[in-house]
Amino acid sequence: MSNDNTSVNSNGNSIKTIKENINACMEIYYHLKSTLGPYGRDKLIIDKNNNYLSTNDGATILQYLKITHPAPRLLIGIAKSQDETVGDGTTSVVLLTCILLQNALKFILLSIHPIVFIKGYQISLDFCLNVINEIKISPIGNNSEELLKKEEIFKNEEFLKHLYSVASTSISSKILARYSDHFSKIGVEAVKRLKFNATQDLIRVIGITGNSMLESQLIDGVLLEIDENQLNNFKINDQRQQQTNKQNEGIKSILKNPSIIIGKLQLNKTSSDQFQGLKLSIPHNNNNNNNNNNNNNNNNNNNNNNNNNNNNNNNNNNNNNNNNNNNNNDNDNNNNNNREQKDKIELLIKKGINIVISDTEIPAWIEFIFKENGILYFNIPDSRELEIISHCINCSLIYDLSSLLFEENKDVKKEINHKQSIVSKPNSIEILPIGDKFFLKISLNGNNKQQTLSNGATMLLRSPTDTMLQECIRSFKDMLNILSATVRNPYLIGGGGCTYIELSKRLRNKANEFITDEKLLISINCFADSLEMIPMILIQNAGYDSLDLLGKLKLVHKSTTPTTTTTTTITTTATTTTTTKATTTFENIWKGVNLNDGTIVDMISDLNVKEPSFLLSNILTLSSRATQMILRINNNIFIEPRSQFKTPNQL
Repeated sequence: MSNDNTSVNSNGNSIKTIKENINACMEIYYHLKSTLGPYGRDKLIIDKNNNYLSTNDGATILQYLKITHPAPRLLIGIAKSQDETVGDGTTSVVLLTCILLQNALKFILLSIHPIVFIKGYQISLDFCLNVINEIKISPIGNNSEELLKKEEIFKNEEFLKHLYSVASTSISSKILARYSDHFSKIGVEAVKRLKFNATQDLIRVIGITGNSMLESQLIDGVLLEIDENQLNNFKINDQRQQQTNKQNEGIKSILKNPSIIIGKLQLNKTSSDQFQGLKLSIPHNNNNNNNNNNNNNNNNNNNNNNNNNNNNNNNNNNNNNNNNNNNNNDNDNNNNNNREQKDKIELLIKKGINIVISDTEIPAWIEFIFKENGILYFNIPDSRELEIISHCINCSLIYDLSSLLFEENKDVKKEINHKQSIVSKPNSIEILPIGDKFFLKISLNGNNKQQTLSNGATMLLRSPTDTMLQECIRSFKDMLNILSATVRNPYLIGGGGCTYIELSKRLRNKANEFITDEKLLISINCFADSLEMIPMILIQNAGYDSLDLLGKLKLVHKSTTPTTTTTTTITTTATTTTTTKATTTFENIWKGVNLNDGTIVDMISDLNVKEPSFLLSNILTLSSRATQMILRINNNIFIEPRSQFKTPNQL
């Protein structure tokens, strides 16, 4: 005891630093404590411009908190990691970390060295992870676990019910909880599109204000917003009663025979002079002055292309006489470039392309050419979104219109060995009025009997206000994130905090049985006490007597007795073979508190409240690691910025 006192108290700053760090972390704890669980309350966040946001999402709240102390910023980092990797449990990670720190601080002030708690917490973490692996349940019962790795699992009704339970539990504390059945079904349908693909961006999420959240739907394929110019060009009727039946013939031809290309085409870098000899309707704008200036400066630009060190444009007239030969060569090169650009536009029209998707704005004269030839153009500046759309409509991303030649030259196409076609020809395309906007729906799923689904889908979220809409988008993405992770790690445990109580009970029993070091036993019991605080906070936020209900719940788990079930299989052939298999189950491990009426029920069989086992494992791992990291800090060193050099006149 004296050695530990000497090691800790020899530097008074050590305990002082630990205390300051933990107290700073507890400020975040008090902010987030009331947001946990299905009855968690919201926080109203207001910025300096009086813009407001109401949310109970832990990651969002931490994002807006102005934290300067380094210790709480570590907690924000682990919350961000939890949100990105799992999509749920951010609040639980932060709260559990703060509780572990607070319980350790009580005994550190009584001269127990922080390293003891670091060791004890690591032992507790390892034990809890082993228990989770022991009690986790397969979503398909006694069926072969190899089926969990095959796409046939998405046709298994038992597995889909498991995903539905995980989805409803995930959104139980979010804004989508009021329509839990509706959004849980949509979430399961969305993850069926992704299957084992971890790229969740294939489900594009857009939000439009509407009358009710029940208007939200999952749409196969891609939705592209049509702007006002395109509406005017193609005379789309704005009356909702006459949607697609009274469209003009130009739109009907696109709807019947769609041909789409998508890529980074850089059409904004072409000049209208390149198309003067092209037999297309090119508009003659009233920009005579600009045209004259372009003609006067044409030779100057040619000089600049060949003379890298050319001076100001005012000296170009003097250089023209000296560079006549170069200008002739430049004109030949420009004529060749013009001819190439003309061929590309002619090829675009010849191929019958009527929808072009690229990443830049196009000049007015190109827009006019597209209009005259019945071509719709969509500008998607985000490169990642371009890639997602190209994958959804099953075509490759191109970088030059000359790539269309590959579609004509079959020999070249075989050599390049394209996995996807350059031109997409979807089976279904239509115009949808949604709210006060129009969208072009592109889908590979036509009216054929096979019902081929697109490679991706679009989640259309509706909500009465913009503030609610942003919260709905965050909640749906969190649900989709955890469902996608559950598909790859499908084992489940009971939700509602029941597993925390079971882990705490088993940890205490194991420690009392094998641990002889009193200080190490104290640290392990602190870990067990911290686990019990999560269900206690859930009960408090629901408005019940937390001490009374938690005490009853611990008694129920304490009375848990293992039961052994024996399965006997008899095979009758030439010889009789008997196989006996014994499985051990625990009756009360999934007992938790029904927060709707305050009764103790089985969370899996009675309420169907389930969560993936990896979620709790990730929460315990991150919180334990963060706690150990903060407890290892014995001194905070703040580096002051260097003072800038000042001249004597500034002193």
